[in-house]
Amino acid sequence: MLLRRAFLFVFLAAASLPGTAEAASTSEASDGCMRLGADVSLGDSIDQFTSLFEDLYRRVELCVRSVPMSPKRIEQLLETGELDGDWFRPSEFIETRALEPYAVRQPVFAMAAHILWLDRTDFSGAPADMRGLVVGHRDGYRWLERHIPMTGATPFPISNSSQVKMLLIRGRIDLYATSSVNEAIIRRQFTATDPALKSIYWDKAPFQHILHPRHQALIPSLDAALRTMIESGDLEQYLSMPGAMAPDLIPPNQ
Repeated sequence: MLLRRAFLFVFLAAASLPGTAEAASTSEASDGCMRLGADVSLGDSIDQFTSLFEDLYRRVELCVRSVPMSPKRIEQLLETGELDGDWFRPSEFIETRALEPYAVRQPVFAMAAHILWLDRTDFSGAPADMRGLVVGHRDGYRWLERHIPMTGATPFPISNSSQVKMLLIRGRIDLYATSSVNEAIIRRQFTATDPALKSIYWDKAPFQHILHPRHQALIPSLDAALRTMIESGDLEQYLSMPGAMAPDLIPPNQ
């Protein structure tokens, strides 16, 4: 079932059936705090993002608990109403699933997208010159899946980062587009005897916070609080994850 439909079902049911409001409240922690799904794959960065969301919710006079689990499990529990929110998802994920009404408009952070290529490849390094080239990308990276075709390049999904070096050297792909975090993994595959690997910053992909529909009324206050954290520079202390950067500031009326 689509996430949007599940959200809508829970939202309407809570509004129309007796006793469902009490059932929905079971998603909150025993201390009354809201529960957010935290992407367990973030590893060492979990503590920083846990502190970020505690700070954010404290500014709107709410407490929050972050629960580490897989992204898929977060989706499932958010659909059933057992979580109050999801730390963040790429804006492309939110847009393609029509979840904008439940997402805080101001992104929490952004990840840099980079383009990698061998120095022997006939590529200027300018994203505008990607047209006609075959561009590998990590399968499922939705921002890249959408933006690579916009350049006139041919996307080439790759399921495993360990394949990238071989595909570049054999000429199966001309370029490889990925996050700045994944670039470090790719570079470790190259030795001094391999062709030199070049890279350039392309753009940044924003990530937004998602709430369950029953908490939709909190979005304006969370949006304002997050914007304040960015403007004051308070957000920077939480963005220690390699490749993470402060997002562009979204005007309140945009």
